[in-house]
Amino acid sequence: MRKLVAGLVLLSLTSGSCAFAQDTGSAAESNFPTSGYLPLPPHFQPRRANAPDKVNVAPPPLPSYEQPAIPAKGYLWVPGFWAWREEVPDYFWVPGTWVQPPQRGLLWTPPYWSRVDGGYGFHASYWAEQVGFYGGIDYGYGYTGDGYQGGRWKNDAFFYNRAVNNLGSLDIANVYDEAVTSDSKATRVSFNGGSKGTKARPTPHQEALADTRHVGPTEEQRQHFEMAAKDRSLYSKLNNGEPGVAATPRAGVLDGAGVTRSSRTPDHTAQSGDHLTTGANAK
Repeated sequence: MRKLVAGLVLLSLTSGSCAFAQDTGSAAESNFPTSGYLPLPPHFQPRRANAPDKVNVAPPPLPSYEQPAIPAKGYLWVPGFWAWREEVPDYFWVPGTWVQPPQRGLLWTPPYWSRVDGGYGFHASYWAEQVGFYGGIDYGYGYTGDGYQGGRWKNDAFFYNRAVNNLGSLDIANVYDEAVTSDSKATRVSFNGGSKGTKARPTPHQEALADTRHVGPTEEQRQHFEMAAKDRSLYSKLNNGEPGVAATPRAGVLDGAGVTRSSRTPDHTAQSGDHLTTGANAK
């Protein structure tokens, strides 16, 4: 775990509960590198939360941001998420982005954090023919916490739901309009379980999906993840939970046209009027 629990990254999750309290003077901490980080090992295999790999502080709330316009037909949306790096130690934001699936017919199951054994375990993400359980986390843009309402495959062609996707000025024929409801008052909690996390539980079908054949992230996604891990501005100790780069139109490109920032301070108010506790005291 000295490498990084963010390595659990990109494929599944289970609980979580609070916003991570930040120190504005963190940049001066001796254990926070001043420049480029070492390359990260590609820990992208689907896996269940493992107690030895848990983190004792909860991930920050999800930042709010606008989805960049799709760069070209055939790209699918992959939502951003918080990953953990033990060496710092801190959570860093992996920006949401548009990517090409490894093959036709596959959909992305986002990663998620879950409350486990007094800490937070990371569940990695994956490509599969069906979207599996991702903790009931509302990542937005079609990922409302259960399944994916942003589009669907039909006869080897992907049809986009214009109600939740930013298709920009592209002339895409395979589109439809289907309203997606969401709770606008819900907190942007980024983990499942505990008293402050989402309450979703996997169905028997979703549990079965977790054990079926998965396809890991593409090379483009791996590069995107590693670039995020090397960008100091994406670490929560330095951005107070509001990453300067929240989403990008293409994986591996963290600046330039189309890149969007977090649009507001995350809502730290928990569901049912309770307040989120920060740090290791989160439940």
